[in-house]
Amino acid sequence: MKHLINYRKIVWVFIALLIFTGIFTYVQLPKRDIPEITQNIASISTVYPGANPEEVEQTITNPLENVLADVDGIAEMSSASTTGFSAITLSLDSDVNAETVYGTIRQTVLEESATFPDNVPSSTVSTDIITSNVATYHLLADEQSTLLEMRNQVEEWENALTAINGVDAVLIKGLPDQLLSISMNNDDLGSNQIQPNQVISAINTAISPTAIGSEQKEDTIYQLSLDSYQEIDGLNDIYIGQNQRNQPVYLGDIASIQVENDAIDDIIRYQDQYALSLTVQAQEGVNIAQLQDQINVEIEQLKQELPSEVTVDRFYTQSTVINEVYSSLITSFAISLIAVLVIMLLGLPLSSAILVALAIPISIIIGLIPLPYAGVDLNQISIIGMIVAIGILVDDAIVVNDNIQRRFQLGDAPLQGTIRGVREIAVSIITSTLMIVFSFLPLTFLSGSNGDFIRSLPLALICTVVASTIMALTLIPTVQYTKQKKSKKKKSKTKSVGILGPLFKRIEKVYADKIIPATLKKPWLTVTSGIVLSLLLVLLVFKVPFEFFPAADRAEVTISAQLPEGTTIESTNQALEDMEDYILQEADNVAETVIYSGSGLPGIFGSSLTRSGENTGQLVVRIDRDETSASAFINEWETSLREEFQDAELFLETIVSGPPPSPSVEVKVQGPDIDQLVTIADNLQQELANLDTAKIVTNNTSQEQPFINYQIDRDYLAEQGIDINQVTGLLQLANVGAPLGDFDNGVERLPIQLSLDDGNPEGINLNALEIPVFNQAEGGPPTIVSFDEFITTETTEKIGAIPHLNGDRTITIEGYEMDGEASAFTESAEEIIANASADLPEGYQILEDGEASAETAFFIEVAKLFLIVLFLIYLTIAIQFNSLLTPLLVTSTVFLAVTGAIVGLFISGQPLSFLAVLGIVSLSGVVVRNSILLIEFIEQNKIRYESTMTAIIEAGRARIRPIILTTLTSIAALTPIIFTGDVLFKPLAVSIVFGLLFSTILTLALLPAFYITMDRVRK
Repeated sequence: MKHLINYRKIVWVFIALLIFTGIFTYVQLPKRDIPEITQNIASISTVYPGANPEEVEQTITNPLENVLADVDGIAEMSSASTTGFSAITLSLDSDVNAETVYGTIRQTVLEESATFPDNVPSSTVSTDIITSNVATYHLLADEQSTLLEMRNQVEEWENALTAINGVDAVLIKGLPDQLLSISMNNDDLGSNQIQPNQVISAINTAISPTAIGSEQKEDTIYQLSLDSYQEIDGLNDIYIGQNQRNQPVYLGDIASIQVENDAIDDIIRYQDQYALSLTVQAQEGVNIAQLQDQINVEIEQLKQELPSEVTVDRFYTQSTVINEVYSSLITSFAISLIAVLVIMLLGLPLSSAILVALAIPISIIIGLIPLPYAGVDLNQISIIGMIVAIGILVDDAIVVNDNIQRRFQLGDAPLQGTIRGVREIAVSIITSTLMIVFSFLPLTFLSGSNGDFIRSLPLALICTVVASTIMALTLIPTVQYTKQKKSKKKKSKTKSVGILGPLFKRIEKVYADKIIPATLKKPWLTVTSGIVLSLLLVLLVFKVPFEFFPAADRAEVTISAQLPEGTTIESTNQALEDMEDYILQEADNVAETVIYSGSGLPGIFGSSLTRSGENTGQLVVRIDRDETSASAFINEWETSLREEFQDAELFLETIVSGPPPSPSVEVKVQGPDIDQLVTIADNLQQELANLDTAKIVTNNTSQEQPFINYQIDRDYLAEQGIDINQVTGLLQLANVGAPLGDFDNGVERLPIQLSLDDGNPEGINLNALEIPVFNQAEGGPPTIVSFDEFITTETTEKIGAIPHLNGDRTITIEGYEMDGEASAFTESAEEIIANASADLPEGYQILEDGEASAETAFFIEVAKLFLIVLFLIYLTIAIQFNSLLTPLLVTSTVFLAVTGAIVGLFISGQPLSFLAVLGIVSLSGVVVRNSILLIEFIEQNKIRYESTMTAIIEAGRARIRPIILTTLTSIAALTPIIFTGDVLFKPLAVSIVFGLLFSTILTLALLPAFYITMDRVRK
């Protein structure tokens, strides 16, 4: 300390450099709404045109799952085999190198895809599943055809936006892909006696590049090449064969070739207009606010070139949410800062209050420096950590300043008083800081998305508190020494002790001369009374409501709808429009709505469709938050919407302040036979849905999809010598067509789709499809046989999707409870599930999961961390005091703090949420500071005084003021969050404020009795 004082100017320069570095770090830190949550997930998509779910399962899904099961690093594998499509989702282990595993997955899928049927395109492996959506824009027009003609301009928008530094991609919805359609005319094929397989062979030969090597002439090597088709019209000249008159037949003679739009995946309606949506996605670690500014400039330029009948609307921006959140947090931050300053002015001299106040912004600015290296950016979670730190970080400065001032008042010289003042409390200050670090650091090891979500809070707080300790042990002593040295020759004046200085004097006198002696008369009675009171108050935890993560205070309500299987996208869109009209007519306080029919929203508002199709869609309702809330809207309209639109399965949700929630009950039914499996799942779903506490129960498959089953007379085919593959090939060509690779001329790349025009655009015309039958015995021309002669049809209903979990057929049932009925619903559901499990046939099993299981796992993990925190605190205090009993005395205040937190949650009506639990855990390091300082002075006083009681009384007299001041500053810093903060953080603030208040009061009242009782036991 003497060296620091002698070189104090260098110390100040060093602090100034740290401040400038912190400011620079603040400018460079990315700013976003919530932390980036890393999820190592891969998806594999495979299209199998015309195949039913069972065929997709057997041909695509099962082979892929079998080979992927041997890939190390995959934690879970789920899939869904639907009509013409296989989707596999892979979750990786948290401790693997994701890129290495992704590479292995891609190679494995590529090798297995080579064994698929020829009409199956290569599987697509996607790894960027979780994206940060910066903004969503709507291009609006009265007619959908107007938007479909804007493909070139949309591509220009996409290229311009992706060229912006920080933009990862642009997701476009509402604009179908294009393909090169080759439609064969059935009559022309027949008149020219050309078979479809001849056409397929000729096209494949024409579009496939052929390498013919090189040739050397003299001293020059020439690469040889063949002319390829550079224009689409040139495909008309592909030679197919000869007709019966020995005339050449070209592709243009028997087929029409044109570029067409693929089937529409999405219909978007906004304010009675059709829309295309463009969602800009950011790269990892980008400053969202700055990126949005660049996007705004580019959009202003791009929209100048739009047709007059097309307008642009910015529907969503993350920066708007960020600005709203930040303005609320900054307001809370400012109020907290002012409240702390007021508390210090009341209890400290003006000069000391100003000096201690300076430690707040300096500590926060310097605390920013390590954040980028820890992977933390500025978001509402890290900022709330700094707000929590405001009330803690002044503790060290107050304690150091108060003790130096006390030494000066005892007559010490500037240098001697400064050194002694710091020396007396330096160990306790460092120990107390370690307590804070030990209480918050384990929270950074929480696993899963919950851990990723909350990790920035403890890291930001730890960095800030460590910075405050450095300031308290460097800046405060050097400034106080300089100030005292300059004023030592001036005439002595009565020193100011703050506005409430006289009140603190009276408090010191009452506490030291009356309260402590009263508690020490019968210490065992005091100890027993305190323990019994705390135990009784802890029982209030059973009266505190529970809510893992609350709904965010946002304007958007998302209504996800699933109509019966087989519903067309046009019908789905009409149903959603009817729902929109109903809401606008019946509900007040609705600002606007938007419809996304098909695949749903582009990953905004925290909502997505797990399995989408033509029968699904989402309706977003923006409510007027000045009049109502999203949660209130859901509670008011959920039941009536389900009653009004009974054909649709509806799910209403709003944005949650945290990671995406799980259903209250999640049941997985596994077994080999799909029909039996569906029966078990449907029965279980119905039982759960019949519970009075159930809001909605869904499953991820159904038996309700209509199918037309084509029954082929195979005996007839055998008699006539007809190859069944030729029949199925023609059926496929007449219905969905067959993919034939890509047309690529180096400028544009279009997938080629070959189809057979049978005169029925809605399906298959069996009467128009014909096949030649050759009579080998008689010779002569072939006999033409119509398909309806050997094919009959039957309409049935089959399962629409076959889901798997880790390679086994698994149907997942998800149940959501009525508001406030989580516990009752879970208990009733568990009883039903237990009964269903007991009656299962052999080979079937039920696995239970869901939010209840997630919450149980979370509390078990937090309990383990809490024990680690207490052990680290115990170990540190044991080393400081060289005692095994003293740490028990200090850590007893943690129990008092937990009691206070529970009392606070009960009084305020706040739920025992994720952050409330973390607040209780963090209290363990905060509340022990007062105990450590008080016991430290008792131990020092025992050397000065003969009586232990006198040592306790005088320690209480010396420490009561800084203990009250530090507690009040911590409470003042967090109180604004209780009244003006986000719903996510109110339980955290309540638990810490009441825990501190309760713990401080009981610590001051009970700790002397605890200490003297322990002292007597020790003797």
